[in-house]
Amino acid sequence: MLRSSGIASLLITTSLAALSGTALAHPAAGAQVCTLGAAAVGQPGSVLCKDVRTGATTQNIAVGNTVVGSGGTGGTLSHRHGAVLVANVAGGAILFEENSGRLQHPVTLQTGGEDSLSGAIGERGAYVLTATRVLFFPHGRSAAASSAHLLVGDGSAAQVALAGGYAYVSEKTGSLEAFALRADGNLAGTAAPVAGIPAGAVVGITGLEDLIVSPVAHLATNANQSTVPVSSGSALVQQVATKEVAACWAANDDGEVCITNPGSMTVSCGHFGAGGFTSYTSAAANPIGESVLDLDIRHGTVGILGTHNGARVLMVYERSDDSSDFLTSMGELQVGTAVATGALVLPPLSR
Repeated sequence: MLRSSGIASLLITTSLAALSGTALAHPAAGAQVCTLGAAAVGQPGSVLCKDVRTGATTQNIAVGNTVVGSGGTGGTLSHRHGAVLVANVAGGAILFEENSGRLQHPVTLQTGGEDSLSGAIGERGAYVLTATRVLFFPHGRSAAASSAHLLVGDGSAAQVALAGGYAYVSEKTGSLEAFALRADGNLAGTAAPVAGIPAGAVVGITGLEDLIVSPVAHLATNANQSTVPVSSGSALVQQVATKEVAACWAANDDGEVCITNPGSMTVSCGHFGAGGFTSYTSAAANPIGESVLDLDIRHGTVGILGTHNGARVLMVYERSDDSSDFLTSMGELQVGTAVATGALVLPPLSR
């Protein structure tokens, strides 16, 4: 468990040089990178997975009509311990088992007719975000055991993420709120606003142990200025001045956090420890294209949904070495649909 108490707010204003370390063993080899593709918002969507080596489609699984377009939310696709949750689905969310890289045995989580926007999987079950509520589904159940209303609930809800006994929800109008969880995973009651979050749009968030990382796309006083708050419970414990434009989506794995910045077409990454970032590189990668959106990290592979030459693409990176924040490009894959949301890295399909 990370220890966040007593940690002073830290301001990191410069990129850190690459640290020496042992090279990673090509984690992207054979992996799959996936997204939720559709012909248009409101049209039938499918989870599309691509082999990172060949670009060939490895899986194409229909999940129902989509709700929002590219860039609208974070956490459309989420995974934990052999389960994958698909949100951005009209009237519910879809939970899959992941067996040797293959998505199987879908179960529809019933949201009372509300459209799902984002999802997260915890130790006790799955959490689904709608425009007005967050709902908890215990393992093995398709009906919600508890739910709670969002503080704002104006339709700008963006992502739900878990950290340290809380479900956190971002709303793009500038709200980050924390819902306390009971020991059995149920929502304990109403949300509390997280203090100290600067004014600006909050879209993608990611949780590590007891800390939540919530990039602010810009400050109200300066549209070109972004910041990356780190919080625990309802209190701010660290703030990173990223110097990038429109810090919007975040993901983590194995103590590394990466953030996409579509305004400056960069990806920021940093190592994480007790109390927050211990290193931070503002431009760990410089993708080519018009936008970078949601992302996922798994075993050193980073999959990013982006736009290049007007088309939806999946950009694949790997960490340059195990002690560096920098990323090495492994290539770009065409999604093949006009609209796509979310990113997911899966193991290769077993033969």
